[in-house]
Amino acid sequence: MSDSVYDRYGRPVVVGFVVVLAGLSVASAYLRVSSAGLAAAGDALISLYIAGVVVWGTFREGYDTARFRIALYGVLVLWGSADLIAGSEGALPYLFLIGGLLLIARESYAHAGARDDPAESD
Repeated sequence: MSDSVYDRYGRPVVVGFVVVLAGLSVASAYLRVSSAGLAAAGDALISLYIAGVVVWGTFREGYDTARFRIALYGVLVLWGSADLIAGSEGALPYLFLIGGLLLIARESYAHAGARDDPAESD
């Protein structure tokens, strides 16, 4: 077992920071919905999704996996979709939506290629 300085002190600090930020994200989503009503529901759901993905990555999955990256890239798709549904007419929602979809496709393709690589199974 490794007893590096990061394992002893750094990891608990990172985990604590992630938990605090996730808590702030949940509180922010609640305050947004309570002050703006259903108009802020999309943004609140996206905030909750981000908090959930980061907490999941911290405690369960790890940050260096294809599933985590795909879930994180999904945030871009959600942001772009929510902005387009809300009626935003700028280029940024399209950039988020298309960019997120391309990142998901690239990560999925790379993950499927690595899984099907016959050189790795020998």
